[in-house]
Amino acid sequence: MPTRRQHYVPRVYMKTWETEVETIEEPDKKFKGIYVFENSDIGQGKNKNSVLWKRHLYTIRYNYSFIGKSCPEVRKDFVGMVYHYLREKSEPHIYGKYGYSIIKTKRSIEKHFFDVDDWEFYYDDGNIAGKSSILSNIHAMNSYLLETSFDDFFEKYWETTYPNFISAVHNGKPAGFDGSEITIPQDVAINMVTAFFIMLCRNPSFDAMGIYQNVKERLLYPLFTSIFSEGSEALDNTEEGRKYADDMMQAIWYAELYKIFFKKARGFYHNAVKSALENCQMILFEAYNNAGTFITSDNPAFEHKLKVESANSNGMIFPISPKYLLFIGRGSEAINIVDHRFADSGTVKHFNRLISLHKTDCLIADKKFLSELI
Repeated sequence: MPTRRQHYVPRVYMKTWETEVETIEEPDKKFKGIYVFENSDIGQGKNKNSVLWKRHLYTIRYNYSFIGKSCPEVRKDFVGMVYHYLREKSEPHIYGKYGYSIIKTKRSIEKHFFDVDDWEFYYDDGNIAGKSSILSNIHAMNSYLLETSFDDFFEKYWETTYPNFISAVHNGKPAGFDGSEITIPQDVAINMVTAFFIMLCRNPSFDAMGIYQNVKERLLYPLFTSIFSEGSEALDNTEEGRKYADDMMQAIWYAELYKIFFKKARGFYHNAVKSALENCQMILFEAYNNAGTFITSDNPAFEHKLKVESANSNGMIFPISPKYLLFIGRGSEAINIVDHRFADSGTVKHFNRLISLHKTDCLIADKKFLSELI
């Protein structure tokens, strides 16, 4: 199976952090890249194509195909693959039989898809086909529907969303007397809010702002560890139960991602976007020329929430380039009224510390030394 790199932080997003970099091992060898900070205050120069990806991250493997019951495009994708394998690729062609049903068409495959393990298989000449090898090939099938959707959407979408938003803020009309609030086109504002939540949802550690963690720890972990322990002589079946719960949450995540592109309503993403458009306002922070630069991380879009914070940084944070950071918080103005503020070095470092706090594994910057940025 070939390695499919899926960047959960898109390369087109990391592009603005590209600069002339070097590695720790070869400081004299310069190349275009980004500085990545893992367990050191000194950045390691890396090519943006080589970081923040996972193998088959959004691939829906056959063992998750059951989400097709609520995600018809996923089901359709698997049905098409099964049809191609049985009726086009195999020689002689193969058909299935389930009870009294003869399965030769896409329609019949879809009707009995979730019973495929109980099918019997025959060649068109009437001879029995090897069931175990056929099922093995079917179980090895993967749907790349989500991968393709993300690539088609964000990799192309961001290249216009980001510059259009910055341009709209710089060229918009003042909405108030102090001049910091700017009116921008509604669609430009909506596109930026949408980009934030897509970035939030595509992260492999996506937690739906705490909802997933609560469901797993308070409901699924206790439930499945209890089920797997019943009637067992093993003293501890915690790991098996937790794995089953994790697999279930993985399937729920796939279903949430599916809703972004195909449902157009319902689910965390659409509800969160709707709520933000109705109740929130955006602040665009622009770093002064000598104030330093914003960093980002492997978790670039996140919610920062503390009960008491003197700096009033509770809200959703999204560094969109070394020079600009987007803050989304509760506000009384329309979503297309953007508060444009300039950030001094203290403000830049404050947000960089928050970005560092919410990273999972690493930080990204356009500077080699983290001490200059935090």
